[in-house]
Amino acid sequence: MSDKQSLPANSSQNAVATRRIKTREEKNATYAKAAKRFFTQFGAAMIAVAIVAYVFLQLMLNVSISLDRETATYASITDRAELEAFLFRDEFIIPSGAQGTDCFLAEDGEKVRYGEDIVITYSEPNDVSIRNRIDEIDKRIDILERSSLSIGASTTDIARIDEEIDELVLSMIRQVDTDDLDKVLREKEELLILMNRRQALIESESYESELETLKIERENLSLQLSGASAITQSPKSGYFYSTVDGYENAFTLDRLETLTGAEFESLSETEPDQSIISSSSGKIVMSSTWYIAVAIDKRTAETFRDGSSYPITFQYSNNLELNMKLDRRITRTDKDMTVLVFSTKTMPEGFDYSRRQTVELTTATHEGIRVSNNAIRIKDGQTGVYTVVGSKIVFKKTTVLYNYGSYSICAIPVNPAYPNRRDVAYSSKTELSLHDSVVIDGDEIYDGMRIK
Repeated sequence: MSDKQSLPANSSQNAVATRRIKTREEKNATYAKAAKRFFTQFGAAMIAVAIVAYVFLQLMLNVSISLDRETATYASITDRAELEAFLFRDEFIIPSGAQGTDCFLAEDGEKVRYGEDIVITYSEPNDVSIRNRIDEIDKRIDILERSSLSIGASTTDIARIDEEIDELVLSMIRQVDTDDLDKVLREKEELLILMNRRQALIESESYESELETLKIERENLSLQLSGASAITQSPKSGYFYSTVDGYENAFTLDRLETLTGAEFESLSETEPDQSIISSSSGKIVMSSTWYIAVAIDKRTAETFRDGSSYPITFQYSNNLELNMKLDRRITRTDKDMTVLVFSTKTMPEGFDYSRRQTVELTTATHEGIRVSNNAIRIKDGQTGVYTVVGSKIVFKKTTVLYNYGSYSICAIPVNPAYPNRRDVAYSSKTELSLHDSVVIDGDEIYDGMRIK
């Protein structure tokens, strides 16, 4: 009986022990699951934070910003000084041959020989207009006679004439480049004659009929010349000019040779000699070389070199620009002024040789890369600009040469492969170069910054 009662007791104890063991295991399992879940969630959170940080970093490094930019271009800026100039030439006055109206047989600037007929003075004013028409006819007859084809000329001569025309045009272009405009004018007539010959060959025409008509008109006009006349011959060889201004004995080369600074200031007070104007029938300029004298401040004058040529613009001659050589300088000790004397052998057709006139002298030329002043920055003590290279902001150093308005002229970098030559096509990685994309505005940018 006792044995039967003890069995349940043992069974109850064993059951209690068994339950206690299962509870610890369950707790351990629960802790493990919780720990696993915690670390899983923590790891996921850390990965999420890392992803967010990476995305944020990429956004910061590749931020899309709007930049105000411009392309660096080439520019050349010229400084000019507007000055009063006095003109000097070697001239010889032609005395009037008789009382009456002068008819000039030579054109202004035409080169004449000693003893050549240059002026006819008519007692009847109407004879002058008749004489002028005769002169026009004579020139036309001369051109047509020289344009006439020789007997037996054929269309095979067109190729030869075309070659002559090409050579003459090239010659005229070369003369323009060397400022020999006198020769260009002389060759202009030869070109006209060749063109006439070419046209006559192509159209099988002759100028005989027109020549005959002109000769008949000339003969009839000659019969109408009724008044007395006197012929004046050229007293010197040189260049003929019909206009006399009365300064021929004042603005001479002898006076220019001994000109002082004080005398220069008194040139503007010189009055024309009316007796020269009333008693002359023109003048001969005996040399193609003529001079101008201008006054400029001493500092600017020091930038000019004796013997060098400089462009000078003449306002009285439709702003014609001539290259003139600096012959000499006259320095004043009592004033901040230097007189510069320039010369040239160019004698343009229709040029205004007024003794006192306004000219523009190029005092300096600035050439380089043009950028806005707002683009110029100072970084680590170095002047430069921020440029866009690909997807990056790159700081490039530069040297400012000149400022004008809201822009600057900066130096063009020198190609290290050609150190003795400035190559305008060279693109430097460290210096501002032509065609660079320059940032004009942007306070938050920096060297190496990436942009989209």
